[in-house]
Amino acid sequence: MDEKSKQKYQSDFVAWSSRLERLILRGIIVLVVLLSVSQLMLQFPAARHWLTSTDDSEGVPFHYHAR
Repeated sequence: MDEKSKQKYQSDFVAWSSRLERLILRGIIVLVVLLSVSQLMLQFPAARHWLTSTDDSEGVPFHYHAR
Protein backbone atom coordinates (compact mmCIF):
# COMPACT_ATOMS: atom_id res chain seq x y z
CA MET A 1 0.00 0.00 0.00
CA ASP A 2 1.54 3.29 -1.02
CA GLU A 3 1.40 6.47 1.02
CA LYS A 4 -1.37 8.07 -1.07
CA SER A 5 -3.77 5.14 -0.70
CA LYS A 6 -2.93 4.83 2.98
CA GLN A 7 -3.78 8.50 3.53
CA LYS A 8 -7.04 8.14 1.53
CA TYR A 9 -7.99 5.10 3.61
CA GLN A 10 -7.33 7.03 6.83
CA SER A 11 -9.38 10.05 5.71
CA ASP A 12 -12.23 7.77 4.54
CA PHE A 13 -12.15 5.95 7.87
CA VAL A 14 -12.21 9.20 9.85
CA ALA A 15 -15.21 10.46 7.84
CA TRP A 16 -17.03 7.13 8.21
CA SER A 17 -16.36 6.84 11.93
CA SER A 18 -17.46 10.45 12.52
CA ARG A 19 -20.80 9.73 10.83
CA LEU A 20 -21.18 6.54 12.83
CA GLU A 21 -20.40 8.34 16.10
CA ARG A 22 -23.07 10.97 15.34
CA LEU A 23 -25.58 8.23 14.53
CA ILE A 24 -24.84 6.39 17.78
CA LEU A 25 -25.06 9.63 19.78
CA ARG A 26 -28.43 10.47 18.21
CA GLY A 27 -29.65 6.96 19.02
CA ILE A 28 -28.59 7.32 22.65
CA ILE A 29 -30.31 10.71 22.91
CA VAL A 30 -33.53 9.30 21.42
CA LEU A 31 -33.46 6.36 23.84
CA VAL A 32 -32.88 8.63 26.87
CA VAL A 33 -35.77 10.88 25.80
CA LEU A 34 -38.06 7.86 25.29
CA LEU A 35 -37.07 6.46 28.68
CA SER A 36 -37.76 9.80 30.37
CA VAL A 37 -41.14 10.18 28.66
CA SER A 38 -42.20 6.64 29.51
CA GLN A 39 -41.19 7.09 33.15
CA LEU A 40 -43.07 10.38 33.28
CA MET A 41 -46.16 8.75 31.76
CA LEU A 42 -46.09 6.06 34.46
CA GLN A 43 -46.78 8.80 37.02
CA PHE A 44 -50.33 9.24 35.68
CA PRO A 45 -52.87 6.53 36.55
CA ALA A 46 -54.62 6.54 33.15
CA ALA A 47 -51.35 6.16 31.29
CA ARG A 48 -50.08 3.57 33.78
CA HIS A 49 -53.19 1.46 33.22
CA TRP A 50 -52.63 1.65 29.47
CA LEU A 51 -48.86 0.94 29.63
CA THR A 52 -48.65 -1.84 32.20
CA SER A 53 -50.80 -4.60 33.57
CA THR A 54 -49.01 -5.11 36.88
CA ASP A 55 -51.40 -2.85 38.81
CA ASP A 56 -54.20 -5.31 38.04
CA SER A 57 -52.13 -8.12 39.57
CA GLU A 58 -51.44 -6.39 42.87
CA GLY A 59 -53.48 -7.16 45.96
CA VAL A 60 -54.19 -3.54 46.87
CA PRO A 61 -54.72 -1.14 43.94
CA PHE A 62 -52.47 1.91 43.91
CA HIS A 63 -54.32 5.24 44.06
CA TYR A 64 -52.22 8.34 44.10
CA HIS A 65 -53.68 11.37 45.87
CA ALA A 66 -51.84 14.64 45.65
CA ARG A 67 -51.75 16.60 48.87
